[in-house]
Amino acid sequence: MEIWFSLCSKGGVGKSTTAVNLAVVASQEGKRVLIADLDTQQHSAANWWQRRETEDSIRAVKVPHDIEKVKQVYELARSQEYDLLIYDTKGANDTLHNAIIGLSTLCIVPVQPSVFDLEAIPNSVNMIKKQEKHFVIMLTRCPSVGKEFDQVSIGLKSHGLVCPHKTVERKAYRNAAALGLGVVEYDQKDKAAEEMKQIYKWLCKSVEKVNSSMEVA
Repeated sequence: MEIWFSLCSKGGVGKSTTAVNLAVVASQEGKRVLIADLDTQQHSAANWWQRRETEDSIRAVKVPHDIEKVKQVYELARSQEYDLLIYDTKGANDTLHNAIIGLSTLCIVPVQPSVFDLEAIPNSVNMIKKQEKHFVIMLTRCPSVGKEFDQVSIGLKSHGLVCPHKTVERKAYRNAAALGLGVVEYDQKDKAAEEMKQIYKWLCKSVEKVNSSMEVA
């Protein structure tokens, strides 16, 4: 079972949007996905799942901000043979985040191309590095025009691996979320759908590379 953790010490960077859309793409690839929503203030991912009208291989559960509950969800996912468990939390750095990082096979750090977001990156990245976990920095909600992605990506590479694909600020993400859908379900022809497919495919390859290197070692 893969355990992915969408985290950043700053809020509003697109953690939940990333989590639910990756879950939908994974589901379309035949994966059974469980989303553990630990954002006790908003529960965006769990509320999104409640709006879904389609019976599929995705489930979301609200999880209290408690380490034992986090472990219980992990055991639940394993016992029910989910292929992918995605933890989605609020913006913070605490012992709970450290515990989830320890369980994770991949940490995804979403960040917007703004000064405030970029300043928050070291806090999250350092937590992950201390546990020597595989992580990827992913740029989100980028402007549709301009060179911000290329410029910011160069700077972010000093912190670690940066996903070569980004999400752009598009209406499709908001519209899909309102209906309990992923962008690949809302409109397959929209550029947002292609963005998420590319990101998911690339993330899976990055995990495969790490697993392969571990087997060789």
